[in-house]
Amino acid sequence: MIYFDIKQKSGEVIASNIQKCPHLSLFKEKRNITIKDKNLKSAVAEYNLIIIWLIVEDEPDILKSSKLFKKTIKVYADLSHDFFEYYFSKIRVHSHTLRSIQGKMKQKIDGLASKKDFHGKDYVESKSNIAKKIESNIDKTADTICYLNKRVAEIDAHIEGFDVLYMGDKQDINLEEVNIKKVLLNIVAPFLDDFSKKGVRVNFIIKDDYADTNKIKVDYKMFNLALCNFFDNAIKYSKPYSEIDITFLKNDNPFVLKVSMMSLRIDQDELDLIFDEGYSGRHAAHDAGDGVGMSVMRKALALTKMKIEIDPNYSESETLNKQKFIRNVFIISEL
Repeated sequence: MIYFDIKQKSGEVIASNIQKCPHLSLFKEKRNITIKDKNLKSAVAEYNLIIIWLIVEDEPDILKSSKLFKKTIKVYADLSHDFFEYYFSKIRVHSHTLRSIQGKMKQKIDGLASKKDFHGKDYVESKSNIAKKIESNIDKTADTICYLNKRVAEIDAHIEGFDVLYMGDKQDINLEEVNIKKVLLNIVAPFLDDFSKKGVRVNFIIKDDYADTNKIKVDYKMFNLALCNFFDNAIKYSKPYSEIDITFLKNDNPFVLKVSMMSLRIDQDELDLIFDEGYSGRHAAHDAGDGVGMSVMRKALALTKMKIEIDPNYSESETLNKQKFIRNVFIISEL
């Protein structure tokens, strides 16, 4: 067994499992020692800005060779630095997204009331100031609340997305039988205003009675997360002034949900790549986001035994403002 404690010289912990070592008390006074009768070896080393403490137990090859022991420490140090940088970059992406959403929310609130209105001499005065603003502009207040509600849902989706990406196998999955049309209408509602501004119409080609008599089992939280990320991407990558058609078919237990749309071209060699974290697609470079949305979608669906595939129709294509659009059909079905 190998136990490690890896820190930056500033003291910040990068990674550690040292507390799991049952013999930790033996190294309180000295860390660069070998305890042969217990098959233990401990050492501390520095590499650039990293300090690493390694305890090796019952690993004969490493314990017998000082050269191999030193190499083991070096490997742990090198890998930990790269892993730390990788995960830090992911946190930075999510932090940037959340700050961006927070900035939009702040801007919207500032449009309703000034900082002076919010900062009265006490809470009662501040509340009175805001009440007057609301009374004098009911429509603007309603618009602000609806906007903030949409942004809160967006923040929730990003937080859930972070959990799915990095702690997916620890998620609690609760399947329940739902009317898929009602669920989808609820999920897409916060996005309709943005679709409308782009001239995109969302059509549900699903009859009410068919959806009601052909319910499917989903984990609402995961399904909501997956489709929120999908519609968020659809706003960015759909062709302006086009239509998105959503159809649903269920035969016994298996079901197929299809979303057909004119959206940015996805080349044949990218059909699976766009579900990889950090990949946005070569034709999406102009509008590329953080490349997280589709990865979250696939992982969220996989957690509930569903999959997503893309069926591109390259024969139906258009070019607008130097951007290439084709008919992409996104297919969600059971694994």
